[in-house]
Amino acid sequence: STRWATISSCSATLCRSPATTATRCCFSKADWELLQRPDSASRRRFIAADAAVVAIFVFIGRNEHNSGSQIAGYIATVAPFLIAIAMAWSIPVVRRSPITPTSGLIVWVSVVILGMTVRRVIFDGGTATPFVVVATIFNGVFLLGWRVFARSRARRPDRGVPLG
Repeated sequence: STRWATISSCSATLCRSPATTATRCCFSKADWELLQRPDSASRRRFIAADAAVVAIFVFIGRNEHNSGSQIAGYIATVAPFLIAIAMAWSIPVVRRSPITPTSGLIVWVSVVILGMTVRRVIFDGGTATPFVVVATIFNGVFLLGWRVFARSRARRPDRGVPLG
């Protein structure tokens, strides 16, 4: 098996944030495969990153519309989108490779389409066109954005120098 080392300095430690969990020095293809197929702790951090994006979106939106600090209202607003994230993460490709663009697109589309549907049908919430547009743009930028950042920080074996 070919050994790989990256040209830049290697850090053997993993950070706890989802975006930097992908930052890892790969000395073998097996290390790269571990990055592509994260363990359950990493997967939980990735799910938390998606949930944080949606929670921040709802928090900003409720603040902008003076919906205030009513906890029940916040929970009722964020719940449909968290349900959509859970549904997206039940799809095997998202669980297997959470930082890929495909997974990001699946989560994003799920948050917008399933989230809005659940909000409308189950929670009797509004789905006005401007809300859908803002939700689509904000969640798209940030649900895809943290994945792009994580992938760009990953040190892949094919970027390194073969050692043997």
